[in-house]
Amino acid sequence: MLDHTVLLDSVIESTIAPQADQVDRAGCFPRSGISALGEVGLLGLASAPAVGGGGAGLAETARVVERVAGVCGSTAMVLLTHYAATALVEAHGPPEVRGAIARGEHLITLALGAPSDRCTVRAAELDGVKSWVVAAGEADSYVWTCDSGAVLVGGAVPGLRIGAPFDGVGLRGSAATSVTADHVAIPAGSVVADGLAVALPGFLVLGTAFTLGLIEAMLAAGHVPGRPEFTALRTRTDLLRAFFDDTVAAVTTGRPDAMVRAVQARLVAAETATEVGDRLLRLCGFAAARKDVSVERHFRDALTARVMTPTGESLEEIIGRDAVGQPLFR
Repeated sequence: MLDHTVLLDSVIESTIAPQADQVDRAGCFPRSGISALGEVGLLGLASAPAVGGGGAGLAETARVVERVAGVCGSTAMVLLTHYAATALVEAHGPPEVRGAIARGEHLITLALGAPSDRCTVRAAELDGVKSWVVAAGEADSYVWTCDSGAVLVGGAVPGLRIGAPFDGVGLRGSAATSVTADHVAIPAGSVVADGLAVALPGFLVLGTAFTLGLIEAMLAAGHVPGRPEFTALRTRTDLLRAFFDDTVAAVTTGRPDAMVRAVQARLVAAETATEVGDRLLRLCGFAAARKDVSVERHFRDALTARVMTPTGESLEEIIGRDAVGQPLFR
């Protein structure tokens, strides 16, 4: 069996990289890249070997997300939400969905939404709105969070409506838009009470890996040899990576501080990406702003990721609540 890094490099070279600019310019969903990842088993990388998956842990899926983000942010964001949702399906999902994901035949996404989004589950029906869902209208199913719980929702069930196509600053091919559930029937007993606690740490870690991929790509594209400003950006990125590695260890080993570390890492990564992109544009001037250099595309993707749920303000609130000994979530 080929190592999954070899398979990933092959898909990036043959499919994802050649189409990255077009995905961004046209705002089109990177279906061919996602399909190629599925064909070589990378959509099923986080699935258990018992259902035909790769059995990879969080550290391995994070490396895949980081590598893809350095080439195409939109494709990486779709993969990120797929892996985060897969973690919950692996823990609580039906065998047929687990097997389809493992075979690379099923794309799933995490419908996390914003704190203000309304959502109710009663009488075996789901009602609510998620204001920002990646791969909306493209995924085969959604892990839909509701308060601290979560439920698996099919992508083609009656009552599910997809919002207007996304046309934003960055992550233009991620198909991120609103999804509305209007009396969507769900199987009895399918709500996972602790669904958010299962999915969120991995989602935050993968989000940090995603941002690291963007930062590394910006530094590589905007490299300025001999400039102390560039050295400072390189050092800050290396510090972020050290913090990230410790966060992965905290989450995978179940350390008591795992959740807050994941929150902190995601916040620091977003701030670092913004600073790196801004300073590179100032250091390199017009050259870095050219589309063929790719600094500006990765910077736009980083800025857009920063305002996705959970936003920086939400992350800061969670960290503040931990600092004063309050529960992390209301």
